Amino acid sequence: MANNSSRILVTGGTAGIGLATAALLLRKGSRVFICGRNKNRLAEALVHLQGIAGSENVSGTQCDVGNYDEAAAMVACAVDFLGVLDALVNSAGVATVAPFEKLSPEDWQTMLNVNLTGVFNCCKAAVPALKKSDHPNIINLGSRAGRYAFAGGTGYNTTKFGLQGFSEALFLDLNQHGIGVSLVAPSTVETGLVDVRDEDWNLQPEDVAKVIVDLLGNDKRANVNWVEIRSGLPRQN
Repeated sequence: MANNSSRILVTGGTAGIGLATAALLLRKGSRVFICGRNKNRLAEALVHLQGIAGSENVSGTQCDVGNYDEAAAMVACAVDFLGVLDALVNSAGVATVAPFEKLSPEDWQTMLNVNLTGVFNCCKAAVPALKKSDHPNIINLGSRAGRYAFAGGTGYNTTKFGLQGFSEALFLDLNQHGIGVSLVAPSTVETGLVDVRDEDWNLQPEDVAKVIVDLLGNDKRANVNWVEIRSGLPRQN
């Protein structure tokens, strides 16, 4: 449960939804460990987060979640810092939106590695530690693109459709251990992940972070399989 005793690992915690989630968790009294691929962005994120809750409550390390050895080492660092792992929030993600004929094999592979294999790697490495928690949870950050295809999304749609199925099957496998598994599927969020218009009716990272933190507070008997978040009406002046 996301309270002052929660110890939570957030991947992709250096920007966007991951950073917003880590910040909200800290404000609510949790201890947090983050990871990110870029060393400089990791350092900047940690300065920001430590300003919220102090260095004793948040730490992190550089990691490419698409590499299992790196993911396993990162999870070990998180458990060493946190003591016990209560939740894993898989927020790391990349996107290349392009017509199929212009989508390179490298872009395809990168999206598969981070968005899908990366989630598998982190879950695989984290489950043994999660089993030791009294209230373990896994939250996977999906997308409405995991149910509704769009032109130029052959790579991104594939990873998010796959993550939807992975999350639902993972719950069935881990429910016997009392580990909750939920997928959060927002529509377009202003994170810089892809080219998003600067309009105030696009979802903000903080909107998604609130949903993630709320899910972590659910009772173990009530697993929310997936949540879809859509943009509301434009703000009225």
